[in-house]
Amino acid sequence: MESAQKAEILVVDDDEATRLYVAGLLSHEGYAVATAACGEDAVAAAAARPPDLILLDVMLPDADGYALCRRLRQVNATSRTPVIFLTAKGDEPEILRGFESGGVDYIVKPFAVAVLLARVATHATLARLSRGLHTALDERSARLQQANLRLRELNVQMATVEERQRRQLARQLHDTTIQDLVLARILLEGTADLGQRREQLLKLVEGSIRQLRSLVFELSPPLLQHGLCPALAWLATSIREQWGLQVRCECAHAPPLPDVLAVMLFHGVRELLINAAKHAEAERAELRVDCDDDLLHISVADDGRGFPPSWLTEGQATPSPGLVAAAADGKRGGFGLYSLRSRIELFGGCLTLRNGSRRGAEVRISIRVGGNPADGSCR
Repeated sequence: MESAQKAEILVVDDDEATRLYVAGLLSHEGYAVATAACGEDAVAAAAARPPDLILLDVMLPDADGYALCRRLRQVNATSRTPVIFLTAKGDEPEILRGFESGGVDYIVKPFAVAVLLARVATHATLARLSRGLHTALDERSARLQQANLRLRELNVQMATVEERQRRQLARQLHDTTIQDLVLARILLEGTADLGQRREQLLKLVEGSIRQLRSLVFELSPPLLQHGLCPALAWLATSIREQWGLQVRCECAHAPPLPDVLAVMLFHGVRELLINAAKHAEAERAELRVDCDDDLLHISVADDGRGFPPSWLTEGQATPSPGLVAAAADGKRGGFGLYSLRSRIELFGGCLTLRNGSRRGAEVRISIRVGGNPADGSCR
């Protein structure tokens, strides 16, 4: 077999005639052969160039073959290398000692050439297959470890985002609804005729109801039941009323989406629009949704200050945590973009940033809504 023909074999035998004879047979068969006459030379040769297979004489001048096999098993370079013992004793106790010390097979001297070559070919092929399997398992384990680390990082990010959102909602309730209700209570406790304050009280109550309803819609938008486009159209109106940002919404078509994906996209667009109003100091924004085959694109463009140049360097689609921490204005809008990108990547999508030619910026979300989202392909 091709894999066996390319195998590298270390022959360890103190008898020069036997060592050269075995090495010649194997070289003729296409194997790369190294030799050693004692245990120390064998250890040094295996360390310098780890073989695919070792033929090991049981009786060596400076070492017991079984002890040497156990020693080789403790070295990383040869811990998985198969060892075939060459022994003049073929009795059962000796054979058991060989297997117990880590050998995979034995050949009794004097041996038949056909038997030697057959066993070498078999174990050399198995060694190559085993090495490929272990390599694949090691690579998969490394990828799984990286994925687990990434998930732990995302858990921390999501917990931070959720805490920020809770604080933001708490401030919004305090600065609007609660203040209006406190003022209403003051009016009710006053000594003046309530009839004169009826219109003012009604306005405060209606405003509080509207603010609470808006918060409830933002936390769990019921319009998502009718599709992403109606929910985003409502969001554009809500952002204009709350933040004064004039949002133009163009949503020609969006395919049916899984609930978890629709909610993630809705809240992602909401974060982008609020960032445009708060951090970019934008006055106008344009929200566009279009679908190319099974690839959904959502873009949010504004006329604000744009992104720092360091966020737009090649290969830096969104700011890293280090860039966010070093933001010149001290505002943490960049962390929201970093977190949003992480969430989008979990669904196999991508997020890109660009600045306008004169002013403003655009954030574009591309995510595959059909087929296998795990391939991460988007354009």
